[in-house]
Amino acid sequence: MSDSPTAPLYPPTVTPPSGDAPFLAYIPRLIANPLRVVPQSVYEDPIVPYRFLRTKLVWVASPDLIEQVLLHQADRFVKSPLEQRTLGPTLGDGMLTAQGASWRWQRKVAAPLFRHADVLAYVTAMALAAETQLATWLETAGPARSPFTADVELAMKVTTFDIIVSTILSGCDAREADIIQRADTDYMSPITWEMAAAVLGLPTWAWHPAKRQMRNAARDLRAAVLAIVQRRRASEATTAAAGGDILARLLAARNPDTGEPMSDERMVDNLATFLEAGHQTTAQALSWTLYLLARAPDWQDRVRREILDVCGAASISGAHIDQLPMTTRVLKEAMRLYPPVPTMIRIANADTTLGSELIRQGTLVIIPIFALQRHKALWHDPGRFDPDRFLPGAERALQRAQYMPFGFGARTCIGMPFALVEGVAILAALLRGVRFAWDGHHLPEPISQITLHPKGGMPLVIEPV
Repeated sequence: MSDSPTAPLYPPTVTPPSGDAPFLAYIPRLIANPLRVVPQSVYEDPIVPYRFLRTKLVWVASPDLIEQVLLHQADRFVKSPLEQRTLGPTLGDGMLTAQGASWRWQRKVAAPLFRHADVLAYVTAMALAAETQLATWLETAGPARSPFTADVELAMKVTTFDIIVSTILSGCDAREADIIQRADTDYMSPITWEMAAAVLGLPTWAWHPAKRQMRNAARDLRAAVLAIVQRRRASEATTAAAGGDILARLLAARNPDTGEPMSDERMVDNLATFLEAGHQTTAQALSWTLYLLARAPDWQDRVRREILDVCGAASISGAHIDQLPMTTRVLKEAMRLYPPVPTMIRIANADTTLGSELIRQGTLVIIPIFALQRHKALWHDPGRFDPDRFLPGAERALQRAQYMPFGFGARTCIGMPFALVEGVAILAALLRGVRFAWDGHHLPEPISQITLHPKGGMPLVIEPV
């Protein structure tokens, strides 16, 4: 498929169990990393049922069956209480967690804010944040331009958060930014404890080791975002602005049916959603992309040449993005191997069938995006890093629900255009300034904590070009 001289590369991944995780091992494995409980059969078969205590679940890894769940029978497979339980304390009833009429009007209001053409206007801010990180790395290298090792995951979190502040939350002060960043980490890092409690059927008030930390983090994050919303709402000029950042445009938006503005609480719900979906997910996508390029230096050189040919030494602008097809393919292939959100969950609200499998009401339907995009029946040499899978002809040949790092169906991630543009802009700004190399020994295990994190961070060797 690829004309790159790079030898086939099999990125290290979590080793799936050969069968169902035994009873006594299931919960410890789930808490350590939910990917550890996904059996090997999910990477090979279209549908795999499983039962744990009173919990009935089925893994669905067939594009045709996924279409049934997320599109054709979407009214029978709805958002699960597990998602509301784990994400509701921070995201409330925002677009990611809402259902029915509440979801539809929020989606209708926000959708125009993320059109590709409009997102291109934010590229200057995206590139500036990346160039700030690049300058920090070049300063660390010093006049001798010495290679050094840095945690790329941490750097990408800082960079993408800076972009969120400038494009969505401009006016956020340093104290609020610090609170939001810290609270986000404090809430998400131990979230598998809450997942395990839900699987065990424990009540929402039941204690676990991360309960207090998560409760306090949710309170702090929402309070900080609310303060920003109220301050901005009080500014008549900002509220009336036709342009501005996404917060200004949300403040000016009205319910298309009633003409009412979005309430403060719903504003907080959606801004918290944008923070999580637009910050953590893109940071993780970029971390894994840079790791793969470090493991495949020939691909890295090819991408760098494309960036230099298109952009030269000029600041990255919106006009450059669509002229970087190889850079885009690399990002897409990285998100195939390491999807930013590795799992999607629905629950059956009535008895139905999927293929030949009877799905009882109350069954959790898990779409294992991580396994789907490495499925042996769907991908040739699925563990290999090969961006040419996303050449135009090859990408068009994919089944509709075969590749879904942003979900599928009516609830496809609204921020997909923003994330793709942002990822390409950051890669373009970074790769023309520094080279990334593998340190030769760190093999990051992908950990599913709603988003896909590398265990132990992502240390890479960085060298000025």
